[in-house]
Amino acid sequence: MSKTLRIWTKFNPFVYVFSVGIIILNIFVYNKYVWTLDLFAGWFFLHYMSLLNTAKNLRIDISGKTRVFTDEKFNIMFEVSSHNKRPLTIEIIPPITVKKPPVKVSINSGESCRVSFDTFFGTRGTKKLGYYTIRIESFTRLFSIMITGEIPFTVKVFPSLEQSDVSTERILEMLPVVKSKYKLVEDISYIRNIREYEKEPLNRVHWKQSAKMGILMVKEYEYAGTTKNYILLDLNLPGKIYSKSAWEFIHKKYQEESIRAVVGMLKFLSERHEKTSLLISHSRGTFNLSFADYVLYFDYLAEVEGTLENEKDTSELLEQIIETVQPTDNVFIVSMFLTKDEVEKLLRLRTRCGRVVVLLMPYGYREATSKKFKSYFDVPMEVRELYNYARVLEEENILIGIWHENTSFMEGLLKISESENV
Repeated sequence: MSKTLRIWTKFNPFVYVFSVGIIILNIFVYNKYVWTLDLFAGWFFLHYMSLLNTAKNLRIDISGKTRVFTDEKFNIMFEVSSHNKRPLTIEIIPPITVKKPPVKVSINSGESCRVSFDTFFGTRGTKKLGYYTIRIESFTRLFSIMITGEIPFTVKVFPSLEQSDVSTERILEMLPVVKSKYKLVEDISYIRNIREYEKEPLNRVHWKQSAKMGILMVKEYEYAGTTKNYILLDLNLPGKIYSKSAWEFIHKKYQEESIRAVVGMLKFLSERHEKTSLLISHSRGTFNLSFADYVLYFDYLAEVEGTLENEKDTSELLEQIIETVQPTDNVFIVSMFLTKDEVEKLLRLRTRCGRVVVLLMPYGYREATSKKFKSYFDVPMEVRELYNYARVLEEENILIGIWHENTSFMEGLLKISESENV
């Protein structure tokens, strides 16, 4: 048995009364009735030591997932084996975090039993499951042997993703990169789509699909040129906000929902085999990440936290990429809001890259699965100042989307794409 386990005993109050009574009787009275009680006390002690020894020899193995998503159910498996000569009845009490009732099981000698508890976590981060207890009760009901231990592993809970495929596709199709003079190289290892023949070279014809459809079909390949996407995620409350405590709840909501939105965008771009870098401004500094598989971002996004006590603004993130972006690159900025002081840097950034898309979420956004509700919030004064610059920014191919509290993430993206088509 692991040294981290604690074995302790819970006695019925009658045991204490009986023990004190036996001691007093042995001091003042000495007859056959007292001898009988002494024999019972001796047997009770031997029974207690036997059950205690059984508890020490129990083997307890615990297993379960260590990587899950928020609200994803997973099981914690307890496997208990005993070498007791007689069948043993135990009660497995799971940790409080599991929120499940105890389960009683019987174990035969040399055998093991398995008990599974399912649970889930509603928030991301690394979670400790807490302490469990194995209870062995005496058939006399006078005491119980308790084995208490901590679940030997932690669970990293990843953020769930917000679906954004269709809307992001429409925004990317509008980007000047697709229509620009910069020639992109096609990657023939990835077929993006199959469509009907329109005077393309014969080496593009998909012969198997053509035979199946009865008409000539051609292959469309993914682009593998120098195009790169940058996603800038600012999790901190902007530094120029004075009443920081008033924003505490709103900031928490924004933080969780913006992370889900970014995960959805990363998934979409990764499946298109596009190079993407993620820059995250958080309480301890900045992460600059770049992976081919979006799943690798989850370890960082599960742990990262923004702060209210922030003295910087989103322009600090812009400075990190202004000198590195190329004319074919796209930049997505996700923030609570920007100030007029950052407009100049946005314009400067736009002169060096293909397109800048700014996603402002001062109050987060509405869950896609929930209905619209009556909202009493308006965008902050700092955000309203951006309306004065919106026309100038749009003329410079800088798209700005502002999410009201009653707008879902997908609706906000669609609004950006529709405004561009007007």
